[in-house]
Amino acid sequence: MKKLIALTLLSTFLTMNYGIAATTSQEMEHLSQNKKVEKKAQTTLVAKTPASATVLEYNLIEVTFAEDFSSKTAMEGDEIDFLLNDGLKTQEGTTILPQGTILKGQIIGVQKPKSFNRSGKVTLKFENFELPDGQKIPLSAKLFKKDFLSRGKLNALGKGLGTTLGASAVGIGAGCGIGVAAGAVIVGGFAIGLPIGFAVGALAGLVTPGLYYKAKAGDKILIQLTDDLTVSN
Repeated sequence: MKKLIALTLLSTFLTMNYGIAATTSQEMEHLSQNKKVEKKAQTTLVAKTPASATVLEYNLIEVTFAEDFSSKTAMEGDEIDFLLNDGLKTQEGTTILPQGTILKGQIIGVQKPKSFNRSGKVTLKFENFELPDGQKIPLSAKLFKKDFLSRGKLNALGKGLGTTLGASAVGIGAGCGIGVAAGAVIVGGFAIGLPIGFAVGALAGLVTPGLYYKAKAGDKILIQLTDDLTVSN
């Protein structure tokens, strides 16, 4: 009798554990990315179960602007949409999010360009993925590398070169005038005028404001998950 009870308990235990294992079994797949994005990613792992797919934290997702955007007209609180042009899939063939999925974002900060070639900044909050059928899937994510959208100082400096060179030409002329007024020959005028002119031009370049952030529909950005993203089947 004791032996029968023991066998019954063992059978029940194994059945329960098998059932748990069956419901929690998962396979690890890999998010499908282009090579450039894949090289930047800390991970591409996706945990797949019969009921869901979980894109693990730190994965990168490439999205595109749904329409033209400029920080010149943007305001805090504005909504901004991005597209998953090819959906979200794994290399093994699992579709996580379909084509036509939209990433919904909101502008939570806008900083206008400033002098010294400091470009404008746009800070975003990502809220959810919206599927073509209207279903919304919340996510936790941020812009990859930077916490804001900006063209940066180098782009602004490139934009300002025209202003700088123009100011340099004016400055050179003024410098030559100074050289002539000082009694120098024309060559001497240039010798004095060039340094003064370029100094004026360089100063103009420094006080030139930076750029507004602009993007065209289809321009790409990368977001990084800051928590696991689970999508039910």
